[in-house]
Formats: sequence, C-alpha cells, structure tokens
Amino acid sequence: MEDGAMLVALGEIGVVILALIGVGVAGCMLYLIRIREQLDAIRKEGQERQQAAQLRSMIGGPAQAPVDMFRLFKHIERTRQVELDKPPKKIELITGRSNILESMNALCEKYYLDAFTVATDDGLLVASSEEDATDDAARYSHVFASGNLPDDPQVMLFGIRHKGSDMVGIIRTKHNIPENWVQGMEDDVVSILKQWL
Repeated sequence: MEDGAMLVALGEIGVVILALIGVGVAGCMLYLIRIREQLDAIRKEGQERQQAAQLRSMIGGPAQAPVDMFRLFKHIERTRQVELDKPPKKIELITGRSNILESMNALCEKYYLDAFTVATDDGLLVASSEEDATDDAARYSHVFASGNLPDDPQVMLFGIRHKGSDMVGIIRTKHNIPENWVQGMEDDVVSILKQWL
C-alpha cells in the first residue's frame, strides 16, 4: 500500500515538474518572440536611417560641378493656356519657412504651379510640395531617363545636376511656363535643397 501511495506521489510530483518545465519553455518561447520583434523593429529603423543617410550623402555632399540644366520637356495640350504674361511672384522661399514642404509650396505659389516634385534619376523621392509624391517620382524619373514625353499634358520634366547628382524636376501646371522662367526655377529649387537637405 505504501508502495502504491509512493508511486502516486511520485507521479504527481512528476506531473508538477513536467508542468513547470512546460510553463518555463512556453515563457522562454514568448520571451524569444518578443526579442525577435524588437530586433526586427531595430533592423527596420536601421534600414530607414541608412536610406536617409544614403540620400543625404547623394545630394548633400560637397559640390563637384555647377548646377546644370540639361533637359527640358514640354508636352503642351492644344487647349492649354498661352504663356503667362505676368512675372513670377516675389515670395521668400526659405526665410520664415519651417520645413522643406513649406519651401516647396512657396515655390509653387511663386511660379503658379500646381505641384513641384524633385526625384533622383532612379526614382527616389527627394522633395515635393505634395504630401505623397512617391508614385510621380518613380514614374516620371523613368520617363525622363528613357527620353520620352510624359503622357500627362500638364506635366513638365527637367533635369538638374546638383552637387554631382542627377535629379529630375517634375512640375504639374495648367500653364505654359515661359522658357525664361526655367533657370530661375532651377536656381530656386537648388537653394531649397541646399537649405533643407
């Protein structure tokens, strides 16, 4: 009888020990899952920082060549308005602005544009007057690089060489921008990039 009770007691102790081991293993697994989630978050943040640093090094390094406008595409709809006969507005683009978005919006106001986006020649968004212009950056930088005209008649593309990097200016406007404004727009956007990036 005592042997039977002893076996039952040993069995119960064994069950308790196995239960404790199971809880311990489950706790360890949960802890490892949490550690992995934290490592994934750190890795993602590190990749984002690396991309930002890469972009900054591309356009924020020392100047290697003067700014060079090397191409301007105009694709003008027949119903589009004639060239603007008024000069660009006198608007401060940097002083009094708190970020690059405000400067880009001021640039649009100065030249009567609907939107202005700057992208790297491989489609990475650099700056824009719009909240989300990643699609335009990717699409029109490819169009520009392939030497084609944009399919949207209200889009103009031009190239900018800034601090040794090729970039694409993407303008959305209902107006036919006068040729003599192009250099001013280029100079202004380069000033904005130098200030904020």
